[in-house]
Amino acid sequence: MPTTPDELLVHPRYLAGAGEIARVLQPVVQVHGWPYENNPAGNRVAATSPCGRIEVLAEHAVFHLWKISIRTRPGDAQPLWQATFTKETPAEIVGALVQALAADRYVAPEEIVAEWPGHPSVAWRPLLTAGWTASDRTGVRLADGNGSTVTVDAPGSEGISTTAVDGIRITSPDGTATFEQSPSPDHCFSGGYVGHWMINVQFGPNWTDHWNAVLTAATPVRYLNMLTSAVADPTPVVRARDQISSATRAAATIRTVPPSRNSNQFRVLETEMATLNPRHPYQGHPRR
Repeated sequence: MPTTPDELLVHPRYLAGAGEIARVLQPVVQVHGWPYENNPAGNRVAATSPCGRIEVLAEHAVFHLWKISIRTRPGDAQPLWQATFTKETPAEIVGALVQALAADRYVAPEEIVAEWPGHPSVAWRPLLTAGWTASDRTGVRLADGNGSTVTVDAPGSEGISTTAVDGIRITSPDGTATFEQSPSPDHCFSGGYVGHWMINVQFGPNWTDHWNAVLTAATPVRYLNMLTSAVADPTPVVRARDQISSATRAAATIRTVPPSRNSNQFRVLETEMATLNPRHPYQGHPRR
């Protein structure tokens, strides 16, 4: 299918706006075969993994459009960990996390409910590689299995003595996006005090020029790494001309789609996800 004059490429992708939200649910429903519920009266669409442990919920009537909940066992009242994304979060970024979870159901289901979320530095590594910089918030306090307290140094300050332990903040090169980890004794997990994780993007004066993602303390850093990889991915995303706000036009780089590019959005999405995640079913894993 040829491209249309209304299709544009936006870079960096975290400034592109929401785009087509169907890009989040289409792969798990059409490729992975997840059952889904569409309740127009309640402005609610949900897809649940066949194992019942992963739920992806879109609620159009609330500010936090996306809620991804992971449960240790199907039917648990409270999720083990959860991620929420506001309405203007680019669908490609939310979809990256959903695709990673869907793929791990096949080959690494234990990772989804890991008892220890992992070393925090794994979460922000893709951002540093992409040129994001750490602020002077210098460390994350953790407790090891013996009850001793240890401090994880801020990115770039490994081996340097630090005193502050108020978390990590990493900022994008253009200054519009931050990634934060905030320790809090209210979030105790497996003996370690690790607070919530947040991505915050603000590139204009209106609420439509802002999005954030919040992930709870028990989120395995494996998935934070996949999420930050999607945020930092330099590949432009496709947007229709009328989906691009004036703030995005001012803050991002926008160019026309090359004529040779296929505009079949679902096929493009599948190609992108197969590149992002080698565990994607198109790489040869059996469908369940």
